[in-house]
Amino acid sequence: MPEQEEYLIPIFLINGQLESGKTTFISELVKMGQFDDAQKKLIIALEEGEVEYDLNLLQEHGVDLEILTEEEFTKEKLEELEEKYNPWAVIMEYNGMWDPAKIAEVGLLEGWALYQTITIMNAETFKLQWSNMQSIMAETVKTAESVVFNRCDLETMDLGSYRRSMKVLNPAIDVIFEDKNGEIISGVNEVLPYDMDADIIDVADVDFGIWFVDARERHEAYDGKIFRFKAQVFRLKNMDKSIFVASRKAMTCCEDDIATVGFITEDSPECFENDQWVYLTVRVGYEHRNEYNGVGPVLKIIEAEKTEPPKQETVFF
Repeated sequence: MPEQEEYLIPIFLINGQLESGKTTFISELVKMGQFDDAQKKLIIALEEGEVEYDLNLLQEHGVDLEILTEEEFTKEKLEELEEKYNPWAVIMEYNGMWDPAKIAEVGLLEGWALYQTITIMNAETFKLQWSNMQSIMAETVKTAESVVFNRCDLETMDLGSYRRSMKVLNPAIDVIFEDKNGEIISGVNEVLPYDMDADIIDVADVDFGIWFVDARERHEAYDGKIFRFKAQVFRLKNMDKSIFVASRKAMTCCEDDIATVGFITEDSPECFENDQWVYLTVRVGYEHRNEYNGVGPVLKIIEAEKTEPPKQETVFF
């Protein structure tokens, strides 16, 4: 271990499903010299995919490799590897089918610190996997700093919907798209179901989820715009009578994971009852609010009236 008394061994956790491209991603980082500043590096691979590591490449960059089964992934084994390799940095290729909580159960060694968590997604198989394994895949996103979609095609894939699926689980996550050559795709435009150039922009009941994610992320596009939509009144404790959350129930990843989502709404002309459905015309602005733990949309009411619930009360992304 390095001689610095306060040195913490950084752990780079790379997560994702089988054949998502984790090994290729890590290999590219090694090839680019991303870990070269650390004298001794160790890759701990917790699965064997179709793509194998190039041992010559690893040797050239001073990287050791250990492949562990789920049974071998224990604190005692990590202690053994630390003694054997004395690593200055550890890259952990996690098995996306394992419960992410297993890392906490095993526990990191004293002097090890989780430095960065990245989830890798194969854009070609994402829709199928997401429809069948949402709850498993969602756990790899909730605590990640970045998610990388590889093998993307702007012509055939709705990358905006992929981004929304990630952002609703983890608003702070950085979503990166790469094409089939590994080049980063910039300027992924949202295909929105409402007309952003209209004087009053009507948001259909089924499109509330899209509006919720996009308005939270793209402040400059929504600031000052007027929107009309249907929502349910939700008041937090000690919230002033003129303020409420214009909310909807949303399925964030699966049927068992329903959350209330919405925006702070001010200047209510009357004290709507909690859970009352309302039809609102509002102007969007952005303010620092404790409810958001930062800057978020604040809706100023222009018109408001009671209404009936939509046919489908739960929204999707």
